[in-house]
Amino acid sequence: MKALRTAPERKSINFRVHALASSLFKGAQQYYGARFGVGIPEMRILSNLGSEGPLTASHLVTLTAMDKGLLSRILGALLARNLLQAVAPASDPRRRTWSLSPSGKRLVETLRPIWKQREAIIQAGLTEQEQDQLEHMLERLFLASEALREAEAQELRKARARKPRARAKSPSRARELVD
Repeated sequence: MKALRTAPERKSINFRVHALASSLFKGAQQYYGARFGVGIPEMRILSNLGSEGPLTASHLVTLTAMDKGLLSRILGALLARNLLQAVAPASDPRRRTWSLSPSGKRLVETLRPIWKQREAIIQAGLTEQEQDQLEHMLERLFLASEALREAEAQELRKARARKPRARAKSPSRARELVD
């Protein structure tokens, strides 16, 4: 295995976290896709439903950090594969609660020890204390990233609100400009 270059731009935390995430994603996607026919996004949903029990789509969005559109497509695909089931109250059929189907439960039970084994291999070079520190630091970095993202989104909303909108040209004025 070759080490990453240590050029100054590659020392940033953003680069290192992205490089690690990319490596983990590619390896897991290749392995789980070939062996079990599921990708990482599907596994994130299955894993959360397996450990948390039935959840709404909005709760899954929060737990998986996926956007609503992607989550919706994956839920539909997992439902079509009979790995999930959905229950909707009669009062509002759009508010479904998602859970694992019996075949989904069997798949999660098969995958769970493999997830744990792969994670143990990845963390084998870390002491238990370092693993705890890493978990704590990653959570703090995630929270800081979410706070920064929200602050920047507010800044952009304020900038858009201050920016005067260009007045649309009337059709007759547009024709004058063309003629």
